[in-house]
Amino acid sequence: MLHRMAGLLAAFVLLAFGGVAAAQTVTERPIAGFPHAVLYTVGQAPKPVVVILHGADGNDEASTRFGPILARMGYAAVGLPYYSPNWGEYGPPPKFPDLPGSFIDIRVDQIADLRETLSGMPGADVERFGLFGASKGAEFALIAASRYPWIDSVVAYAPTDVVWEGWGLEMVEAEGTRSSFSFGGQALPFMPYRGFVEGLLAGPAADLRAIHANGRADHPEKEAAARIPVEAYPGALLLIAGGKDAQWDSAAAVSNIVRSRSAAGLETTALVYPDAGHDLVGDGGVRQANRSGGSPEADAAARQDAWPQVVAFMTRTLAN
Repeated sequence: MLHRMAGLLAAFVLLAFGGVAAAQTVTERPIAGFPHAVLYTVGQAPKPVVVILHGADGNDEASTRFGPILARMGYAAVGLPYYSPNWGEYGPPPKFPDLPGSFIDIRVDQIADLRETLSGMPGADVERFGLFGASKGAEFALIAASRYPWIDSVVAYAPTDVVWEGWGLEMVEAEGTRSSFSFGGQALPFMPYRGFVEGLLAGPAADLRAIHANGRADHPEKEAAARIPVEAYPGALLLIAGGKDAQWDSAAAVSNIVRSRSAAGLETTALVYPDAGHDLVGDGGVRQANRSGGSPEADAAARQDAWPQVVAFMTRTLAN
């Protein structure tokens, strides 16, 4: 997920850009009509847009961490919070009560509204437009890319190849009935889970990968409708996944996505690390073990290998 980025990432950027980044002042501007969204830029010259799409944690942690770094790398970086978890009395209060508190029918088409708004803001060149997402943010990014031909570049960490069921407090008694995403006012077809409520009750002991895999196995008839039509996206795509992802089987999803795009004659760059887990965004710093799968060392090695390739991919597909 897009979170817990260690300070080593900033150090990497400083080394990669000869220390120039340290002297660059990042300007932060709110984006009208998008609560808590921020445009991060350096200087006034128009720069390629990169929208940061958060994972299941929601809120704005990924924005505040990656926004300044991407801005110093030469992009008009946009932090777009679109979900702030609200579990009522069963969890802490939401950080942003004015954002959706459940991951249900999140509007993919807000990306088009965002692009239109950015077109009138200094420092943003919307004719070069990229998405940077992980986990649910990667799901969001791939859905959007399959619908908007003006998206030029997508970096998708720990992706999925299908749209999944939504979740939230109101879903406890309505399993299997709501989608994570919507487009044009219509909920997108989705793949249901199996055992979501039991997983909530189990807490950290829940097997999230099994909840996804078992739901998919239960509903083969929903596969075609739930599949994200990645072959409809003609632009550049970079996928990063770990073979021991404990959240969902992102490595299998990468294989499915590459297969679909190859059949359509589209090139895809895929980086799959067999011993790594779900938490692969950022540089090579070792992080505390969590529920992402893999080991801290394998995840760190994957990040260290992937990040320079992400930087080069974005430069090739957006900055040139």
